[in-house]
Amino acid sequence: MWSQLGRFAAQAICGLAAIATLLMQGAALAQQTLPSAPVVKDPKSQTRERQDREATLRSAEVGAALDKAKDRRMQIDIEQIKQDYKRIQILRNEMAHIVLANKPFDYKAISERAEAVGKSADRLKTHLLPKAAEPKQTSQKTQVEFNSGEMKSALVRLCKLIDHFVENPMLKNPDLTNAQQAQQAGNDLLSIIELSGNVRKSAEKLKVSR
Repeated sequence: MWSQLGRFAAQAICGLAAIATLLMQGAALAQQTLPSAPVVKDPKSQTRERQDREATLRSAEVGAALDKAKDRRMQIDIEQIKQDYKRIQILRNEMAHIVLANKPFDYKAISERAEAVGKSADRLKTHLLPKAAEPKQTSQKTQVEFNSGEMKSALVRLCKLIDHFVENPMLKNPDLTNAQQAQQAGNDLLSIIELSGNVRKSAEKLKVSR
């Protein structure tokens, strides 16, 4: 009896082992033959990623374009400064010749040159001095009208103001510019703009009254 039970137990154990082996082989075969589950991608996520890439590219392109535009703008400003700096000295010399000429004043010529001086000085102020560095005017512009006897001294004063401005070290050595030099350049330009405006208006009236 015990021997029969032993044989039965041994057969049962062998049967379980065989079943276990078949199950393991089946699982391994299933892993090899069954396709893996596909990765589901979010369409919205893909769209956002594409939009982010496109936005990054556009930003880079716009940044490069702005840099080029800035370089061109700076070059234009520099050329304009050079032109006005040269022009204001030429106009100064022309007004000096008018003063020194031993003949009646040509008020039309004086008016034209005074107007041109004012325009050049105003552009120089805009390009050379940032808003924060512009001198603060404590009072309104003084409107002065010069008669024929005062015009000569007004032109001499305008010529001297231009001389003082063009000799400012700020314009010759920009790297060594200090706040005091910038302030002085601003004061000179404001004075030139104001005086040239008064000279122009006075010359216009004197031209008409002749």
